[in-house]
Amino acid sequence: MTAIHMTCKNCGNTTDISTYRDFTVCHYCGTRTPFPGFSYKQIDWKSSMYASVKHWMDCPVCRSPNVFLGPEGKKWKCPDCGYTISDKEKNKSVFWFCDACETFLNVQKGFTTKTGRWTCTECRYENDVTDGNII
Repeated sequence: MTAIHMTCKNCGNTTDISTYRDFTVCHYCGTRTPFPGFSYKQIDWKSSMYASVKHWMDCPVCRSPNVFLGPEGKKWKCPDCGYTISDKEKNKSVFWFCDACETFLNVQKGFTTKTGRWTCTECRYENDVTDGNII
């Protein structure tokens, strides 16, 4: 994941923006700023290798709308960032997102729900990762 430094327009502090998200959240004041020039290319699914794909979802890592269930029905794959998850694992998993910056927590190094709390490695916000916080 590549980080780009930018200045918060609200408080003037320097913050980082991940190129896999379409916004940044200032670590100092909490202001959400759109990433300049961010966009995803839409897949022309009717005339591409994805023509037979019947199941799609948004990528929890990069938010791309192009995650598809492979033709064998076993793996979900994001063609934009490379994230993959087996269908079996997806169906039994809870996708956890940071309450402050909306980063996908499940892929953060060492992520666990055993203690019921997880500090986001992107923004340092302490999240409640208990069953009571599942929507």
